[in-house]
Amino acid sequence: AVKIRLRYNYMAASRPLLKSLSASPLRRKLLTGGAIVMGTAAAVELYRSVDCLEDIRQIGLIRFGRAACTVSRVVADYKMSLYGVPYPSDEYVTALKACHLRCAVRLLDLAAANGGVFVKVGQHVAALEYLIPKEYTKTLSVLMNQAPESSLEDVKGVVEEDLNQKMDEMFSEFSCKPVGAASLAQVHVARLRETGEKVAVKVQHRRVKKNARTDINTMQLMVKITDLIFPDFKLQWLVDEVKKNLPLELDFLHEAANAEKMRVLFGHLPFLKIPTMKLSHSSSRVLTMEFCEGEHINKVEFLKENGIDTHDVCRKLGRLISEMIFQRGYLHSDPHPGNILVNKKKNGQVEIVVLDHGLYLTIEDSFRKLYSQLWLALLKPDQDEIKRVANEMGVGELYGLFACIVTRRSWKSVTSGINKRSMDEKEKKELRAYAVTLIPQISQVLQRMPREMLLILKTNDLLRAIEHQLGSANRSDGYIEMSKCVVSSWHHLAIQSAKNWRESICLRLSLIYSMSRLIAYDYFLRFNSYLPLAIQYDSCM
Repeated sequence: AVKIRLRYNYMAASRPLLKSLSASPLRRKLLTGGAIVMGTAAAVELYRSVDCLEDIRQIGLIRFGRAACTVSRVVADYKMSLYGVPYPSDEYVTALKACHLRCAVRLLDLAAANGGVFVKVGQHVAALEYLIPKEYTKTLSVLMNQAPESSLEDVKGVVEEDLNQKMDEMFSEFSCKPVGAASLAQVHVARLRETGEKVAVKVQHRRVKKNARTDINTMQLMVKITDLIFPDFKLQWLVDEVKKNLPLELDFLHEAANAEKMRVLFGHLPFLKIPTMKLSHSSSRVLTMEFCEGEHINKVEFLKENGIDTHDVCRKLGRLISEMIFQRGYLHSDPHPGNILVNKKKNGQVEIVVLDHGLYLTIEDSFRKLYSQLWLALLKPDQDEIKRVANEMGVGELYGLFACIVTRRSWKSVTSGINKRSMDEKEKKELRAYAVTLIPQISQVLQRMPREMLLILKTNDLLRAIEHQLGSANRSDGYIEMSKCVVSSWHHLAIQSAKNWRESICLRLSLIYSMSRLIAYDYFLRFNSYLPLAIQYDSCM
């Protein structure tokens, strides 16, 4: 009370003095001069950071305003479009789908305008088919292959600034148009002046690193606002993952180290090709590598024209991803079609070329064992074991929904055996219907599960999408390769912790028996797949 009284007396005593100062010409001149100095300094700083009109468009405040405006329009659209519409009803479903589509287009326009991190998040959202409505995933999927491109002038500026040489001194040829553009960078074909070797040069978009912090903070704020308005729709986990992984993806020297580790760990796979990195022509924003021939894995016409078996491609990719997760614990976390090429060599062998090594997940042995136990329970199927493992992963009573998210199958298929029946259109519609009605529960599962699961689910989703595009979604090729890796991983981890030699021998015999059954079943499926072709050929003869 004494402090308050003193403060009041001080303010009362000083009020006449402040009033006289505010009216004095000296104070007006000081304020005017200060404003001019501050304004001039801000203008100089803006001029130094702006090289072109695009820089003005990419100023943090403008990007924030653009995002805030888009989110406000999205929220207002949902509130106004669904206000007074009876629920549940066909009218409500129609209005909701139309609103989904309008808002998805707005978010696509925002990603195209802001680029960088916004495109990266849009690509991630497009892969969340088990959570996000079809209108969003289909609309945003164009970001997988049609990310905004940087101008050649920007590319040249980044290359010369980072490598401290003129581009003409390093490269005798450098393509004007990129052969591929992604959220954080784009790739140009070039030729080294010293050796004449054809190379691929990955160049980071000039403004990505500068805008990254602002973009992430903007997204975090927008997600919090959305959470308040739509409390059942939680996406904070997505922002957390981007915040954690983005600094690694923006360091291309880190990517080069990942590629080399990948080559060492998976060099035993004869079909795998990892480009050799040219570190003498690389930096944190420029990565020069061996140019690898091939076409994107989802180009079905290319595969058919070159006589490449799509099922064999899916089998090889499934084996690679399964070995990454279950055996090596080193997972490429962005295997979308733009990062995987297929090439048929002169000797007829088909190779899988893996690009973009910026983001990898290192999986601890304890989690690999737990995840292997989960898939063994799903393949048996064993509901009690599924519940036990899901509870150990922190999911608790939502173990059934967790199993459906991991397998992307209905609970009926999970309980009857996901490898015993293929997914039909009825089950797909059932899954989408559940995804719409169970958004709060799905959000809870994603919040509770271990962070490793988020990248694994993303990878699995991208793999399933590739299988669907190549027409192998309803075959057991992927499950067979995964089953081999699951059985091998679980047994080897169990052997390492065996209490005595008897237990170790029993585990080794169990491994041999289980693998023999899987190999025999694999050959049985292959024979059945070729049998209809043979019958068809005989009937034609």
